[in-house]
Amino acid sequence: MKPTILVVDDKPNMTAMLSKVLGKLGRVVTARGVRSALEALEREPITVVLCDLRMSDGDGLEVLRAVRARWPGVPFILMTAYATVPTAVQAMREGAYDYVTKPFETDALKALVERALAQAAVLHETHEPRDVDGFGAMIGRSPAMRRIYQLIERVAPTDATVLILGETGTGKELVARAIHERSSRAPSRLVAVNCAAIPRSLIESELFGHARGSFTGAVADRAGLFEEAHESTLFLDEIGELRPTLQAKLTRVLEERSVRRIGEPRERKVDVRVIAATHRDVRGMVKAGSFREDLWFRLNVCVLELPPLRERAEDIPLLAQRFLAERAPHAGSSATRFSEAALSALSAYRWPGNVRELRSAVERAAIIETTREITLCSLPPEIQGANAAAATGARDTELAKLTYREAVDASRAEASRRYLEAVLKRFFGDVTAAAEHAGIERESFYRLMRRAGLSAEEFRK
Repeated sequence: MKPTILVVDDKPNMTAMLSKVLGKLGRVVTARGVRSALEALEREPITVVLCDLRMSDGDGLEVLRAVRARWPGVPFILMTAYATVPTAVQAMREGAYDYVTKPFETDALKALVERALAQAAVLHETHEPRDVDGFGAMIGRSPAMRRIYQLIERVAPTDATVLILGETGTGKELVARAIHERSSRAPSRLVAVNCAAIPRSLIESELFGHARGSFTGAVADRAGLFEEAHESTLFLDEIGELRPTLQAKLTRVLEERSVRRIGEPRERKVDVRVIAATHRDVRGMVKAGSFREDLWFRLNVCVLELPPLRERAEDIPLLAQRFLAERAPHAGSSATRFSEAALSALSAYRWPGNVRELRSAVERAAIIETTREITLCSLPPEIQGANAAAATGARDTELAKLTYREAVDASRAEASRRYLEAVLKRFFGDVTAAAEHAGIERESFYRLMRRAGLSAEEFRK
């Protein structure tokens, strides 16, 4: 069946013109106002809505809210001759697919509606079941991460610009890739660039391209990353590192959807979705004057703020186990699990480098450890220290709740268990050798092991 495009405008000449322009893309249904638009939506299935902002009986935001409430999968495009940045931001925040300003070029409008139709088709496809412990390449089942997954699912089908905020190592590029892979642009390659990694003298040419002879070393015409990402997604990592002059040019590209190569007079149209990311406090930078307010308004449409690892500590054991399974074979390690003390240390540490630091710590431990279990001693010293500080505070609190006799008995039981673990580890689970070394009868050693909840299998290679 042909898709159905609902055009909402109270001016007959506008609906007639749009019906003619969009007629080849699908069946066009027109409505001359808010009320007739809502009636049309109730009357038949609509694939895409193209709606004016200001009309005699209301405004397009009323229609947008109705569509989002009852038909969340229908892309909504807002048309307005009264475009202001706050209005556009409000519409995008409330779920609009995109917006256009009057007067507009019919070819550009057709391209936008085509993308919206493609997105509507994607939404009706059956997606593979999601891993309950993660989302795409991301790992975590904490409430904070589940909220991020929900936001990704909501923003991915739109063509809206996205800004990802988060500390270094929180996985901003993974989020960008998840958004791209769930969008209508997924068949094309995601183009990614770290703005902080490119010298300031080259970043403009890298982004926008240059003409031959435009500067020393420009020996040939060269397309920039915006042109390379045509009909795809461009991920601008560490956008907070761009100098103000480049921020101004980027703002213009986002507004005009066209780029001008260095040394060229003509504009080149580009169809690019931009996803930006930074670890910096952009709001603070705007107040300080180091980040342009107009660029912030263009980016502040869909903002995803990733939680640092210390704020989702319940995900640490899951992440650590996954990293161990991935890295142990490559490190030549037989380790398959973590000791209780090691997991406690990982959970107590503050992780200034976030998930990236955790991955490195697990890989290091897998290389160092010689048994099947990652122990506390295999972890970096700073992580061991965090565990000791946390454990001391917790132990003192619990100890004060006991009587003297209870405290002595508890300490004796803990010391016994630690000794048994150390001896069994030394003899790789050989109970006969461990008992002989300890000077204890084999049966007595087994009895102590059962009392401590230990099994020889845990210590065998």
